[in-house]
Amino acid sequence: MPAPSIRIARSECDIALARALFEEYAAALGVDLCFQGFADELATLPGKYGPPMGTLLLAGPPGDAVGCIALRPLPPPPPAAFPPPVGEVKRLYMKPRARGNGTGRALVVTLVDAARAFGYRTLCLDTLERMSEARALYESVGFVRCARYYDNPLDDAVYYSRSLVS
Repeated sequence: MPAPSIRIARSECDIALARALFEEYAAALGVDLCFQGFADELATLPGKYGPPMGTLLLAGPPGDAVGCIALRPLPPPPPAAFPPPVGEVKRLYMKPRARGNGTGRALVVTLVDAARAFGYRTLCLDTLERMSEARALYESVGFVRCARYYDNPLDDAVYYSRSLVS
């Protein structure tokens, strides 16, 4: 199987594709993301996922996207358990037709490499307990459960971190 095509969302077309994937992601979650400022996030993409310390990645051929993932600086102050600087992984989503072929894993691995290049020492993320496939993917690439690092009001939120220091 050929390696998935992964690119940074830079063009207006790519930003529109990312926005559509973010909306599909939110709909699939079935929860209101207003506590994360989701409407503003959509309106200002790439916003906090842009340079100098963020990135927004898409998977798929030019002009199309089947998956996405984003990286941003964790707003200060970082939890004491995380060596700064700390990046936060957000919005991993794969269209259902593109799941199970390694593309989601490739997105995560590419994002981890980008985080290292930006100089992050730690990555963190939150997901939902019911998202067993996402949790298994994160664990397979070195993320481990950690203490809550922000006030997520969702009852089944779980938290992960990964050191990027060798």
